[in-house]
Amino acid sequence: MPLPSTKTAPALRLTVRIAAALVGAVLLVSAGTWWRARAASAEIRSLAVLPFADLTDRHEEWLAPSFTGEIVDALNRVPGLQVIGRTSAFRIKGNAGRALGVAAVLEGSVRQTGDRLHIALAMTRTSDGYRLWTANFDRPARDLRKAHEDIANAIAGRLQVRMPVVPAHRHLPADDAYAAYLQGRYLFDQANPEALNRAEERLAQATGIDPNFVRAWAWLSIVREYRVAAGMARPNHLMPGSRDAAERAVALDPESGEAHLSLGIVKLQYDWDWAGAKQELDRALRAFPGSPFALEWHARWFQTQGRMNEAIAETGRALAIDPLSAALSGDAAAQYVSLNQPGRAIPFAQKAVDLNPDDAGARAALANDLWLDGQGEKARQMVEDLRRSSAAAKLPAPVLASLAARMGEPTDARQLLDEAEDLPDDLLLPAVTYAGLAGAIEDWDRLFSWTEEAYGERDVELPYWLGGPLVPKSDPRFDAFLAQMNLPAPEAH
Repeated sequence: MPLPSTKTAPALRLTVRIAAALVGAVLLVSAGTWWRARAASAEIRSLAVLPFADLTDRHEEWLAPSFTGEIVDALNRVPGLQVIGRTSAFRIKGNAGRALGVAAVLEGSVRQTGDRLHIALAMTRTSDGYRLWTANFDRPARDLRKAHEDIANAIAGRLQVRMPVVPAHRHLPADDAYAAYLQGRYLFDQANPEALNRAEERLAQATGIDPNFVRAWAWLSIVREYRVAAGMARPNHLMPGSRDAAERAVALDPESGEAHLSLGIVKLQYDWDWAGAKQELDRALRAFPGSPFALEWHARWFQTQGRMNEAIAETGRALAIDPLSAALSGDAAAQYVSLNQPGRAIPFAQKAVDLNPDDAGARAALANDLWLDGQGEKARQMVEDLRRSSAAAKLPAPVLASLAARMGEPTDARQLLDEAEDLPDDLLLPAVTYAGLAGAIEDWDRLFSWTEEAYGERDVELPYWLGGPLVPKSDPRFDAFLAQMNLPAPEAH
């Protein structure tokens, strides 16, 4: 090969230098862009995780939501980082995340090919649409726990926040148990009776596969309590099993926030161990400072104690993190009613209806708040609309009868109360329901008789109901009953 001539060599060297300079300039620009994105990511302190897209041909309804939910739960443990709660996360659609006031949104997708999972992430700043980060992960399909953990740690690393250290001795669940647990959590989030039944089955399956799986025991306890609260099982039948599961979780891992949360719920709802419940719920909140679910139960503890201003403050903190939660909006409405401020309750009750238009209970609660606020005609119209709707079949008859009685139509309420005297135990509704009917017609003797029944069956709604508008707080029997339950008198407002 001939050597370059003396005339062409300088030109060649010049070309090489220009090419090198161009490459260097591109690298500098790329490095500058990378550093700007990384610096911008470090400034993010509020985040919404959008529902993951499921790109898998063999669709598993729980798989993509498991990434959304587990990442949200993991990041909730980071102090100083606000992550929109999982209830709201699953409701976010399109650009709705940007309307939540967060600094960034995280979008993701999951696709399974054979025995591998392919996960793609993109983080975008909401103020200007600037792409802060993209990442791709390839993980074994069986090891979902490790995939969730790796992704949460990668997000935390990008935000330059530190995830709490997981103790080295913490038990790692079996793959099949973890998959059953994820299915149980997915079903719990559906918040309907059929799904709650299936959630209990899946979580029990998870504990059967791996008896040392702490989170499965904790959530099995929580699901059982929610089934009781939904009227699907009597407290004395199911809550002892809820307590057993919670105590098993705490014994297996005394440092688990979810274990202490589950035990705190049992102590609050069934044992009526107010001091013990507060201790457990405090421990749960320290483990998950950004969890709206833990805040929700913390607020409910204050509510049982008649400390409504503190309950409202905690519920407000939870709503700031999980603004699309109908349950939290309903809690806020009930707490304002207990403060005798129905006008302030109405916007929250209306939001609960807007979020779940088919929830007859939420619509009945809104009608009640309107009535208390003096908006009688509007409340009556809502009750009539409810009676004519298909949703009325999902609502216990005493609920509508109680509302009608307060609006001057006591016939149905009296009839239901009379019939309840002769019903066998397995056909009776929770005793608080009948106490509410008696309160609606101002039959105080029957109200306190049914309240005693509720005490005997450990009705999980009883501590909250005592702060409601149907209980005659000037009756000396009310103070005596509070003393029986070791509850303080409600604060004066």
